[in-house]
Amino acid sequence: MNRAFCRSAVVACVVTVAAGAAAATASAAQPPCRELVRFNPLNFPTTPAVTNSRLPLIPGWQRVYEGRSNVSGQSLPHQVTFTVTDLTKVINGVRTVVVHDVDFTNGQLAEQELSFWAQDNQGNVWNLGEYPEEWFNGQLKGAPSTWMAGLDGAVPGIHMPVRLPEPDEAPYLQGYVPRIKFLDCASTFQTGTTVCVPVNCFRGVVITDETSPLDPESGHQRKTYAAGVGIIDIGFVDDPQGERLVLAQNAQLAPDALAAVRATVLEMDVRGYGVNPTYRRSVPIDAPVQQTPAATAPVAPVAEAPFEERPAPDRRATGRVSLSLRPGGRRVSRSGQAAVRVACATPANRVTIRPGRCRGTLDLAVRGTGIRAGAARFSVPGGMERNVRVALTRRALALLRRRHHLPLVARTRGAFAGERSVVARLSLTITARR
Repeated sequence: MNRAFCRSAVVACVVTVAAGAAAATASAAQPPCRELVRFNPLNFPTTPAVTNSRLPLIPGWQRVYEGRSNVSGQSLPHQVTFTVTDLTKVINGVRTVVVHDVDFTNGQLAEQELSFWAQDNQGNVWNLGEYPEEWFNGQLKGAPSTWMAGLDGAVPGIHMPVRLPEPDEAPYLQGYVPRIKFLDCASTFQTGTTVCVPVNCFRGVVITDETSPLDPESGHQRKTYAAGVGIIDIGFVDDPQGERLVLAQNAQLAPDALAAVRATVLEMDVRGYGVNPTYRRSVPIDAPVQQTPAATAPVAPVAEAPFEERPAPDRRATGRVSLSLRPGGRRVSRSGQAAVRVACATPANRVTIRPGRCRGTLDLAVRGTGIRAGAARFSVPGGMERNVRVALTRRALALLRRRHHLPLVARTRGAFAGERSVVARLSLTITARR
Protein backbone atom coordinates (compact mmCIF):
# COMPACT_ATOMS: atom_id res chain seq x y z
CA MET A 1 0.00 0.00 0.00
CA ASN A 2 1.75 3.15 -1.15
CA ARG A 3 1.78 6.23 1.03
CA ALA A 4 -0.32 8.48 -1.26
CA PHE A 5 -3.01 5.84 -1.55
CA CYS A 6 -3.15 5.37 2.21
CA ARG A 7 -3.95 9.01 2.83
CA SER A 8 -6.60 8.96 0.12
CA ALA A 9 -8.64 6.13 1.60
CA VAL A 10 -11.25 6.27 4.34
CA VAL A 11 -10.72 6.14 8.09
CA ALA A 12 -9.40 2.58 8.06
CA CYS A 13 -6.54 3.63 5.79
CA VAL A 14 -5.23 6.40 8.02
CA VAL A 15 -2.32 4.85 9.89
CA THR A 16 -2.76 6.03 13.46
CA VAL A 17 -0.63 3.62 15.43
CA ALA A 18 -0.93 3.13 19.17
CA ALA A 19 2.29 1.66 20.54
CA GLY A 20 3.69 1.61 24.05
CA ALA A 21 5.94 4.51 24.93
CA ALA A 22 8.93 2.30 25.57
CA ALA A 23 8.60 0.52 22.22
CA ALA A 24 7.94 3.78 20.43
CA THR A 25 10.98 5.64 21.67
CA ALA A 26 13.39 2.76 21.30
CA SER A 27 13.76 2.96 17.52
CA ALA A 28 11.94 6.08 16.31
CA ALA A 29 12.89 9.73 16.27
CA GLN A 30 10.58 12.31 17.81
CA PRO A 31 7.86 13.19 15.25
CA PRO A 32 7.52 16.85 14.24
CA CYS A 33 3.91 17.25 15.44
CA ARG A 34 2.69 17.10 19.02
CA GLU A 35 1.24 14.09 20.82
CA LEU A 36 -2.15 14.92 22.31
CA VAL A 37 -2.10 11.99 24.77
CA ARG A 38 0.60 9.52 25.74
CA PHE A 39 -0.53 5.98 24.98
CA ASN A 40 -1.14 3.72 27.99
CA PRO A 41 -2.78 0.27 27.63
CA LEU A 42 -4.21 0.61 31.14
CA ASN A 43 -6.23 3.62 29.99
CA PHE A 44 -8.56 1.46 27.86
CA PRO A 45 -11.66 -0.52 28.89
CA THR A 46 -11.56 -4.32 28.87
CA THR A 47 -14.49 -4.41 26.42
CA PRO A 48 -14.02 -2.10 23.43
CA ALA A 49 -16.69 0.49 22.67
CA VAL A 50 -15.97 3.29 20.19
CA THR A 51 -18.69 5.85 20.92
CA ASN A 52 -16.95 9.15 20.14
CA SER A 53 -19.75 11.16 18.52
CA ARG A 54 -17.55 12.20 15.58
CA LEU A 55 -16.33 8.68 14.86
CA PRO A 56 -18.74 6.07 16.26
CA LEU A 57 -17.87 2.47 15.36
CA ILE A 58 -20.95 0.41 16.19
CA PRO A 59 -20.83 -3.31 15.27
CA GLY A 60 -22.89 -3.94 12.16
CA TRP A 61 -22.64 -0.40 10.78
CA GLN A 62 -21.60 -0.27 7.14
CA ARG A 63 -20.66 2.91 5.27
CA VAL A 64 -20.12 3.07 1.53
CA TYR A 65 -18.07 5.94 0.09
CA GLU A 66 -18.05 6.73 -3.62
CA GLY A 67 -16.03 9.07 -5.79
CA ARG A 68 -13.34 9.20 -8.44
CA SER A 69 -9.56 8.92 -8.33
CA ASN A 70 -6.74 9.72 -10.74
CA VAL A 71 -4.45 6.95 -9.50
CA SER A 72 -3.57 5.55 -12.96
CA GLY A 73 -3.43 8.84 -14.85
CA GLN A 74 -7.13 8.92 -15.69
CA SER A 75 -10.21 9.63 -13.60
CA LEU A 76 -11.72 6.28 -12.55
CA PRO A 77 -14.65 5.34 -10.29
CA HIS A 78 -13.57 4.62 -6.72
CA GLN A 79 -15.65 2.93 -4.00
CA VAL A 80 -14.72 2.09 -0.42
CA THR A 81 -16.94 -0.05 1.84
CA PHE A 82 -16.23 0.29 5.56
CA THR A 83 -17.86 -2.29 7.87
CA VAL A 84 -17.60 -2.45 11.67
CA THR A 85 -17.64 -6.09 12.78
CA ASP A 86 -18.50 -7.68 16.11
CA LEU A 87 -15.05 -9.32 16.27
CA THR A 88 -12.20 -8.21 18.54
CA LYS A 89 -8.42 -8.58 18.61
CA VAL A 90 -5.98 -7.87 21.44
CA ILE A 91 -3.07 -5.65 20.32
CA ASN A 92 -0.39 -4.36 22.68
CA GLY A 93 -2.58 -5.15 25.68
CA VAL A 94 -5.71 -3.44 24.33
CA ARG A 95 -8.80 -5.27 23.05
CA THR A 96 -9.78 -3.58 19.78
CA VAL A 97 -12.78 -3.49 17.44
CA VAL A 98 -12.08 -5.13 14.07
CA VAL A 99 -13.09 -3.16 10.95
CA HIS A 100 -13.23 -4.58 7.43
CA ASP A 101 -12.42 -2.19 4.57
CA VAL A 102 -12.79 -3.06 0.86
CA ASP A 103 -11.50 -0.75 -1.88
CA PHE A 104 -12.59 -1.00 -5.52
CA THR A 105 -11.12 1.12 -8.33
CA ASN A 106 -12.96 1.00 -11.66
CA GLY A 107 -14.83 -2.06 -10.42
CA GLN A 108 -11.67 -4.04 -9.62
CA LEU A 109 -10.59 -5.04 -6.11
CA ALA A 110 -7.54 -2.94 -5.23
CA GLU A 111 -7.27 -3.49 -1.50
CA GLN A 112 -8.92 -5.46 1.30
CA GLU A 113 -7.94 -4.43 4.79
CA LEU A 114 -8.43 -5.19 8.46
CA SER A 115 -7.95 -2.32 10.87
CA PHE A 116 -8.10 -2.35 14.66
CA TRP A 117 -9.65 0.47 16.68
CA ALA A 118 -10.12 1.31 20.36
CA GLN A 119 -11.36 4.24 22.42
CA ASP A 120 -9.59 5.17 25.63
CA ASN A 121 -11.35 6.02 28.87
CA GLN A 122 -11.38 9.72 28.00
CA GLY A 123 -13.04 9.17 24.60
CA ASN A 124 -10.07 9.51 22.21
CA VAL A 125 -10.21 7.11 19.24
CA TRP A 126 -7.02 5.20 18.38
CA ASN A 127 -6.14 2.82 15.55
CA LEU A 128 -3.81 0.09 16.84
CA GLY A 129 -2.94 -1.76 13.66
CA GLU A 130 -3.63 -2.60 10.02
CA TYR A 131 -3.41 -5.62 7.78
CA PRO A 132 -3.91 -4.22 4.22
CA GLU A 133 -3.92 -6.81 1.44
CA GLU A 134 -3.01 -5.45 -2.00
CA TRP A 135 -4.80 -7.05 -4.95
CA PHE A 136 -4.27 -6.82 -8.72
CA ASN A 137 -6.28 -8.60 -11.42
CA GLY A 138 -7.91 -10.79 -8.80
CA GLN A 139 -4.59 -11.93 -7.31
CA LEU A 140 -3.25 -11.20 -3.82
CA LYS A 141 0.12 -9.47 -4.17
CA GLY A 142 0.94 -9.21 -0.48
CA ALA A 143 0.49 -6.93 2.52
CA PRO A 144 3.81 -5.06 2.90
CA SER A 145 2.34 -2.14 4.87
CA THR A 146 1.07 -4.27 7.74
CA TRP A 147 1.78 -2.88 11.20
CA MET A 148 0.80 -3.67 14.76
CA ALA A 149 1.03 -1.38 17.76
CA GLY A 150 3.94 -2.27 20.01
CA LEU A 151 6.03 -3.70 17.16
CA ASP A 152 8.80 -2.16 15.04
CA GLY A 153 8.96 1.18 16.86
CA ALA A 154 5.59 2.59 15.85
CA VAL A 155 4.76 5.92 17.53
CA PRO A 156 1.18 6.30 18.81
CA GLY A 157 -1.29 8.87 17.54
CA ILE A 158 -4.98 9.73 17.79
CA HIS A 159 -7.35 9.82 14.83
CA MET A 160 -10.26 11.56 16.58
CA PRO A 161 -9.68 13.35 19.90
CA VAL A 162 -12.48 13.76 22.40
CA ARG A 163 -11.68 17.47 22.68
CA LEU A 164 -11.24 18.90 19.25
CA PRO A 165 -8.31 21.35 19.10
CA GLU A 166 -9.04 24.91 18.01
CA PRO A 167 -8.21 25.77 14.37
CA ASP A 168 -5.28 27.93 15.44
CA GLU A 169 -3.68 25.21 17.59
CA ALA A 170 -0.58 23.30 16.44
CA PRO A 171 -1.08 20.06 14.45
CA TYR A 172 -1.34 16.85 16.43
CA LEU A 173 0.14 13.44 15.70
CA GLN A 174 -2.04 10.83 14.00
CA GLY A 175 0.68 8.27 13.56
CA TYR A 176 4.37 7.68 12.88
CA VAL A 177 5.69 4.32 11.64
CA PRO A 178 9.38 4.61 10.66
CA ARG A 179 9.52 1.14 9.11
CA ILE A 180 7.05 2.08 6.35
CA LYS A 181 8.08 5.76 6.32
CA PHE A 182 4.66 6.96 7.41
CA LEU A 183 3.90 10.19 9.27
CA ASP A 184 0.54 11.97 9.50
CA CYS A 185 -0.28 15.18 11.33
CA ALA A 186 -3.75 16.73 11.61
CA SER A 187 -5.33 20.00 12.68
CA THR A 188 -8.82 21.44 12.91
CA PHE A 189 -9.61 23.31 9.70
CA GLN A 190 -13.24 24.43 10.13
CA THR A 191 -16.22 23.91 12.45
CA GLY A 192 -19.92 24.68 12.47
CA THR A 193 -20.49 24.53 8.71
CA THR A 194 -23.07 22.60 6.61
CA VAL A 195 -22.12 19.87 4.12
CA CYS A 196 -24.43 17.88 1.84
CA VAL A 197 -23.58 14.36 0.59
CA PRO A 198 -25.81 11.77 -1.12
CA VAL A 199 -27.22 10.37 2.14
CA ASN A 200 -28.21 13.73 3.65
CA CYS A 201 -27.22 17.28 4.56
CA PHE A 202 -25.44 17.71 7.90
CA ARG A 203 -25.10 20.86 9.96
CA GLY A 204 -22.46 21.71 12.53
CA VAL A 205 -19.84 19.46 10.93
CA VAL A 206 -16.12 19.47 11.69
CA ILE A 207 -13.45 19.52 8.96
CA THR A 208 -9.89 18.41 9.71
CA ASP A 209 -6.77 18.99 7.63
CA GLU A 210 -4.23 16.14 7.37
CA THR A 211 -0.71 16.40 5.98
CA SER A 212 2.29 14.11 5.67
CA PRO A 213 5.54 15.98 6.37
CA LEU A 214 7.50 13.05 4.90
CA ASP A 215 5.58 13.38 1.62
CA PRO A 216 4.81 17.10 1.11
CA GLU A 217 3.87 16.55 -2.56
CA SER A 218 0.86 14.47 -1.50
CA GLY A 219 -1.01 17.68 -0.57
CA HIS A 220 -3.63 18.14 2.13
CA GLN A 221 -6.48 15.77 2.92
CA ARG A 222 -9.69 17.34 4.24
CA LYS A 223 -12.06 15.06 6.16
CA THR A 224 -15.55 16.11 7.19
CA TYR A 225 -17.15 14.59 10.30
CA ALA A 226 -20.84 14.68 11.25
CA ALA A 227 -21.90 13.93 14.81
CA GLY A 228 -23.38 10.48 15.24
CA VAL A 229 -22.26 9.38 11.78
CA GLY A 230 -18.52 9.88 11.40
CA ILE A 231 -16.74 10.73 8.16
CA ILE A 232 -19.10 11.94 5.42
CA ASP A 233 -16.73 13.61 2.94
CA ILE A 234 -13.04 13.26 2.02
CA GLY A 235 -11.45 15.87 -0.24
CA PHE A 236 -7.97 16.94 -1.18
CA VAL A 237 -6.01 20.13 -1.80
CA ASP A 238 -2.96 20.10 -4.11
CA ASP A 239 -3.15 16.32 -4.46
CA PRO A 240 -1.96 14.83 -7.79
CA GLN A 241 -4.63 12.12 -7.66
CA GLY A 242 -7.46 14.66 -7.40
CA GLU A 243 -9.62 12.26 -5.41
CA ARG A 244 -12.85 12.90 -3.53
CA LEU A 245 -15.03 10.41 -1.67
CA VAL A 246 -18.50 11.08 -0.24
CA LEU A 247 -20.79 9.00 1.96
CA ALA A 248 -23.29 7.34 -0.40
CA GLN A 249 -24.79 4.69 1.90
CA ASN A 250 -25.04 4.35 5.68
CA ALA A 251 -26.88 1.33 7.08
CA GLN A 252 -27.07 -1.25 9.84
CA LEU A 253 -26.42 -4.70 8.36
CA ALA A 254 -28.87 -7.55 8.77
CA PRO A 255 -27.47 -10.44 10.85
CA ASP A 256 -26.87 -12.68 7.81
CA ALA A 257 -24.98 -9.89 5.99
CA LEU A 258 -22.85 -9.23 9.06
CA ALA A 259 -22.16 -12.96 9.38
CA ALA A 260 -20.82 -12.99 5.80
CA VAL A 261 -18.41 -10.13 6.60
CA ARG A 262 -17.38 -11.89 9.79
CA ALA A 263 -16.49 -15.04 7.84
CA THR A 264 -14.38 -13.01 5.40
CA VAL A 265 -12.52 -11.30 8.25
CA LEU A 266 -11.73 -14.58 10.00
CA GLU A 267 -10.44 -15.99 6.70
CA MET A 268 -8.19 -12.94 6.25
CA ASP A 269 -6.95 -13.28 9.81
CA VAL A 270 -5.80 -16.85 9.16
CA ARG A 271 -4.30 -15.90 5.79
CA GLY A 272 -2.41 -13.00 7.31
CA TYR A 273 -0.17 -15.32 9.32
CA GLY A 274 1.23 -16.72 6.11
CA VAL A 275 1.38 -13.43 4.20
CA ASN A 276 3.12 -10.99 6.55
CA PRO A 277 5.75 -11.62 9.28
CA THR A 278 4.58 -8.69 11.39
CA TYR A 279 1.00 -9.96 11.45
CA ARG A 280 2.32 -13.41 12.31
CA ARG A 281 3.52 -12.00 15.64
CA SER A 282 -0.01 -10.89 16.67
CA VAL A 283 -2.66 -12.94 18.47
CA PRO A 284 -5.64 -14.29 16.49
CA ILE A 285 -8.92 -12.45 16.18
CA ASP A 286 -11.48 -13.49 18.79
CA ALA A 287 -15.04 -14.59 18.14
CA PRO A 288 -17.69 -12.00 19.08
CA VAL A 289 -18.35 -11.61 22.77
CA GLN A 290 -22.07 -11.75 22.05
CA GLN A 291 -22.80 -13.69 18.87
CA THR A 292 -25.48 -12.17 16.65
CA PRO A 293 -28.29 -14.75 16.32
CA ALA A 294 -29.66 -15.86 12.98
CA ALA A 295 -32.45 -13.62 11.77
CA THR A 296 -35.95 -14.97 11.18
CA ALA A 297 -36.78 -11.91 9.10
CA PRO A 298 -34.62 -9.30 7.37
CA VAL A 299 -33.69 -6.27 9.45
CA ALA A 300 -34.36 -2.97 7.75
CA PRO A 301 -31.28 -0.73 7.35
CA VAL A 302 -31.09 2.15 9.78
CA ALA A 303 -30.98 5.46 7.90
CA GLU A 304 -29.29 8.02 10.09
CA ALA A 305 -30.97 11.39 10.43
CA PRO A 306 -28.86 14.55 10.21
CA PHE A 307 -27.22 15.65 13.41
CA GLU A 308 -26.40 19.15 14.52
CA GLU A 309 -23.58 20.36 16.72
CA ARG A 310 -23.29 24.07 17.38
CA PRO A 311 -19.86 25.33 18.48
CA ALA A 312 -20.18 26.80 21.96
CA PRO A 313 -19.09 30.44 22.39
CA ASP A 314 -18.02 29.79 25.98
CA ARG A 315 -15.97 26.65 26.55
CA ARG A 316 -16.61 26.74 30.30
CA ALA A 317 -20.39 26.71 29.81
CA THR A 318 -20.87 24.50 26.80
CA GLY A 319 -24.20 22.97 27.83
CA ARG A 320 -23.30 20.04 25.58
CA VAL A 321 -24.09 16.49 26.65
CA SER A 322 -23.92 13.13 24.90
CA LEU A 323 -26.36 10.24 25.12
CA SER A 324 -25.35 6.57 25.29
CA LEU A 325 -26.97 3.27 26.26
CA ARG A 326 -25.63 0.32 28.29
CA PRO A 327 -27.23 -2.84 29.66
CA GLY A 328 -28.92 -2.16 32.99
CA GLY A 329 -29.19 -5.78 34.08
CA ARG A 330 -29.44 -9.23 32.58
CA ARG A 331 -32.54 -10.57 34.27
CA VAL A 332 -36.07 -9.37 33.73
CA SER A 333 -37.72 -8.07 36.92
CA ARG A 334 -40.53 -9.88 38.71
CA SER A 335 -42.97 -7.39 37.20
CA GLY A 336 -41.75 -8.19 33.68
CA GLN A 337 -39.48 -5.19 33.08
CA ALA A 338 -36.14 -4.98 31.28
CA ALA A 339 -33.55 -2.41 32.36
CA VAL A 340 -31.46 -0.23 30.04
CA ARG A 341 -28.95 2.23 31.51
CA VAL A 342 -29.12 5.69 29.93
CA ALA A 343 -26.02 7.84 30.38
CA CYS A 344 -26.14 11.59 29.78
CA ALA A 345 -22.43 12.44 29.83
CA THR A 346 -20.86 15.88 29.99
CA PRO A 347 -17.72 16.72 27.98
CA ALA A 348 -14.58 15.07 29.36
CA ASN A 349 -12.03 17.29 31.13
CA ARG A 350 -14.25 20.35 30.78
CA VAL A 351 -16.18 22.34 33.38
CA THR A 352 -19.87 22.45 32.43
CA ILE A 353 -22.01 25.04 34.17
CA ARG A 354 -25.32 24.24 32.40
CA PRO A 355 -25.01 20.58 31.39
CA GLY A 356 -28.49 20.22 29.91
CA ARG A 357 -30.56 17.02 29.89
CA CYS A 358 -31.04 13.88 27.79
CA ARG A 359 -34.66 12.97 27.07
CA GLY A 360 -36.77 10.93 24.69
CA THR A 361 -38.36 7.49 24.25
CA LEU A 362 -36.59 4.13 24.47
CA ASP A 363 -37.95 1.42 22.16
CA LEU A 364 -37.18 -2.29 22.58
CA ALA A 365 -37.54 -4.86 19.79
CA VAL A 366 -36.69 -8.55 19.55
CA ARG A 367 -33.47 -8.64 17.59
CA GLY A 368 -33.74 -10.06 14.07
CA THR A 369 -37.55 -10.23 14.06
CA GLY A 370 -38.93 -6.69 14.26
CA ILE A 371 -41.25 -7.79 17.10
CA ARG A 372 -41.98 -4.86 19.41
CA ALA A 373 -40.89 -5.63 22.97
CA GLY A 374 -41.81 -2.43 24.83
CA ALA A 375 -41.20 1.29 25.18
CA ALA A 376 -40.62 3.84 27.94
CA ARG A 377 -39.85 7.54 28.18
CA PHE A 378 -36.72 8.83 29.90
CA SER A 379 -35.25 12.10 31.15
CA VAL A 380 -31.73 12.13 32.61
CA PRO A 381 -29.87 15.25 33.84
CA GLY A 382 -26.44 15.99 32.35
CA GLY A 383 -23.61 14.17 34.10
CA MET A 384 -25.94 11.45 35.43
CA GLU A 385 -26.86 7.83 34.58
CA ARG A 386 -30.17 6.12 35.27
CA ASN A 387 -31.71 2.70 34.69
CA VAL A 388 -34.80 3.02 32.50
CA ARG A 389 -37.21 0.16 33.13
CA VAL A 390 -39.26 -0.93 30.12
CA ALA A 391 -42.36 -3.08 30.65
CA LEU A 392 -42.15 -5.97 28.17
CA THR A 393 -45.10 -6.73 25.93
CA ARG A 394 -47.04 -9.97 26.38
CA ARG A 395 -45.56 -11.36 23.18
CA ALA A 396 -42.01 -10.60 24.30
CA LEU A 397 -42.66 -12.19 27.72
CA ALA A 398 -44.06 -15.31 26.03
CA LEU A 399 -40.92 -15.60 23.89
CA LEU A 400 -38.75 -15.13 26.96
CA ARG A 401 -40.56 -17.89 28.85
CA ARG A 402 -40.09 -20.30 25.93
CA ARG A 403 -36.45 -19.47 25.19
CA HIS A 404 -35.30 -18.49 28.72
CA HIS A 405 -33.27 -15.69 27.11
CA LEU A 406 -34.26 -12.99 24.65
CA PRO A 407 -31.94 -10.92 22.36
CA LEU A 408 -33.14 -7.33 22.12
CA VAL A 409 -32.28 -4.11 20.34
CA ALA A 410 -32.77 -0.85 22.27
CA ARG A 411 -33.05 2.32 20.22
CA THR A 412 -33.96 5.87 21.14
CA ARG A 413 -36.82 7.70 19.41
CA GLY A 414 -37.36 11.44 19.41
CA ALA A 415 -34.34 11.78 21.68
CA PHE A 416 -32.40 14.93 22.49
CA ALA A 417 -29.03 15.45 24.17
CA GLY A 418 -29.35 19.05 25.27
CA GLU A 419 -30.51 20.88 22.16
CA ARG A 420 -29.31 18.23 19.70
CA SER A 421 -31.44 15.51 18.14
CA VAL A 422 -29.57 12.22 18.59
CA VAL A 423 -29.99 8.47 18.04
CA ALA A 424 -28.49 5.82 20.32
CA ARG A 425 -28.64 2.06 19.83
CA LEU A 426 -27.73 -0.98 21.94
CA SER A 427 -27.86 -4.75 21.53
CA LEU A 428 -28.51 -6.70 24.72
CA THR A 429 -29.80 -10.06 25.92
CA ILE A 430 -32.10 -10.56 28.88
CA THR A 431 -32.81 -13.79 30.75
CA ALA A 432 -35.86 -15.08 32.58
CA ARG A 433 -35.94 -15.23 36.37
CA ARG A 434 -35.50 -18.69 37.83
